[in-house]
Amino acid sequence: MLQNFKLALSKKRDIPEVTDIRDEDDIAFLAESKASLELLEDVRQVKLKSFHFRKKIGIGLATILLPVLGYADYWLVFLRRAGDDDFGAGLSVIFIMFLYGWVTSPKRQYAKKYKHIILPKIAKLFGDFSYRANGKMSASKMRPSKIFPSFDRYRSEDYFVGTYKSVDIEFSEIHLEKESRDSDGDRTYTTVFKGLAILLDMQSKKFYGHTFIDRDKGKITEWFKEKSSQMKRANLVDPEFEEIFDVYTNDQVEARYLIDPVMMERLKGLQDQYEGETMTAAFYDSKMLVLIKSRYNYFEPADLEIPASDPRSILQMKKEIGEILSLIDRLSLYDPQKVHEQNEAAPIKDGAA
Repeated sequence: MLQNFKLALSKKRDIPEVTDIRDEDDIAFLAESKASLELLEDVRQVKLKSFHFRKKIGIGLATILLPVLGYADYWLVFLRRAGDDDFGAGLSVIFIMFLYGWVTSPKRQYAKKYKHIILPKIAKLFGDFSYRANGKMSASKMRPSKIFPSFDRYRSEDYFVGTYKSVDIEFSEIHLEKESRDSDGDRTYTTVFKGLAILLDMQSKKFYGHTFIDRDKGKITEWFKEKSSQMKRANLVDPEFEEIFDVYTNDQVEARYLIDPVMMERLKGLQDQYEGETMTAAFYDSKMLVLIKSRYNYFEPADLEIPASDPRSILQMKKEIGEILSLIDRLSLYDPQKVHEQNEAAPIKDGAA
């Protein structure tokens, strides 16, 4: 346990290398952010000293107290097995959790300060956008998508909201949990989704049908999805995409136009950019919802050990948001009415590429 504690404290957040910063937007953004980054560098150095001090104290305390607490846990387990339910083990685990929280607190304080200063600046780069650390997307807007899981507890952080190219957009990290109770009536919560949620609303355009994309999970799941959603599999033009994803729709014509090769590349690129384990997406009403399931913690600064002036962290955040907005660049070209007018003039046969 002591070795795991030391490994957890030494774990660092990796960020991609920036090998070329010749883009005029990036250069201008870094120049504009210079004063803020210098302020954050002062904060970082203070928090780094605090972290190293706490780490030294924490490892010392863990080395001394963990064997004692482990021995106490052994006897508590022994007494519980002997039939005395008043005794419960776990002192060493509680101690490690408390100690880890205390030691790593400077890291969280620095990250919070960094995001408070930098993320609103990045949001404004893309137009009429704002950032709220604890804002939340409306679950009622996402439920009709057929891909949003049912939940009992909903948490959110790093919420962005605004308008880009006349499309309303919201995105944030969300954590959905389902409640269950054991035989004693004690509550437990199980995660049903943790990752990034992106909601686009075109407002002036409305889809004719309902189309959603899910991870390919085999023939049995495919049959169940068709029955439960009352939709059919869509036949697309990209075998590689269809090996990864299944597409279900009640409008075959619209699905083929929506999930074209360019949109497929956008979606695959988005999943790769955000290190997604799985991704689902839905087109419904006037909205597009994308859910990227991942353990990756988005919109975070570089590790406390890395200077705030290092361009990699801030440019990575900028790139992450830009990747999301690329969906709008593609979606804004889609006109549902024209698609159906073209199809009536030259119908696409079902099953054609």
